[in-house]
Amino acid sequence: MKFRFKALQRMREPDELDSPTLLASPRGWIATFVVLIIVVAAGVWFFAGRLPITVPAVGLLTHPGGTARLQSPYGGTVRSMLLQPADAVREGQAVAVIAADGGTDRVVRSPFTGRVVAGSAVAGHVVREGEELLLVERTDAPGDRLVAMLFVPVDRAMGVVPGKPVDLSVSSAPPGAYGLLRGRVQSVSAYPVMTEQAADLVGGEDPARGYLRNTPSRLVIVDLVRDPATPSGYAWSTRKGPPVGLQSQVSVSGAIGLGSQTLFDLLLGR
Repeated sequence: MKFRFKALQRMREPDELDSPTLLASPRGWIATFVVLIIVVAAGVWFFAGRLPITVPAVGLLTHPGGTARLQSPYGGTVRSMLLQPADAVREGQAVAVIAADGGTDRVVRSPFTGRVVAGSAVAGHVVREGEELLLVERTDAPGDRLVAMLFVPVDRAMGVVPGKPVDLSVSSAPPGAYGLLRGRVQSVSAYPVMTEQAADLVGGEDPARGYLRNTPSRLVIVDLVRDPATPSGYAWSTRKGPPVGLQSQVSVSGAIGLGSQTLFDLLLGR
């Protein structure tokens, strides 16, 4: 009887037709708007957003003349080496004394100006005519300056042309602390460089093989962007870069910028 009484009482009450009906809570509308905004933003970025296109490469900081082997024009015993690694050398400067056959002392002079990178002989060594005495980084090329030499695999070199921007990670200046060194492509070799050619540029066949990695590559010369406001004198992705100057014969890895494309074009393979 108790339940029957409540049912009859509800039938006598008028329907609450003028009461508002809550179709969705405010939290539900907020979530809906957030999802719509994300979907619209993703769609706009898919068709209008740009993704950078870069080509990775490895190389080193050096001078345009690269390195050269200073060879002995005489055979005999090395009496003395007059220069050590890191010493500067001028064209015509004496670099070694060779006790030639018959006991005659012969002075070996440098045919070029540069800086000694490594020595291949010491006093007491017996050398043959044409044997290497010193490895010298040449600094006598016209317009001598510090550049980056990068080796780009042939299958990735398409689109690498003079003027393209380059970001360089320098091994002696960690990018996490000092940022990336800025540069621009100055030239690209017309033909792939061989191991022997690369060896003359980087100071030996072992380093050359490390840079070429058994892959035909083109030599890309990168001019560094100058910035007199930084301690190094060059532009970096950070405001100041490292607190010291740059040295040559330092390994770098680079990213050559080729432009950008939308994700839509990328998916279509354009």
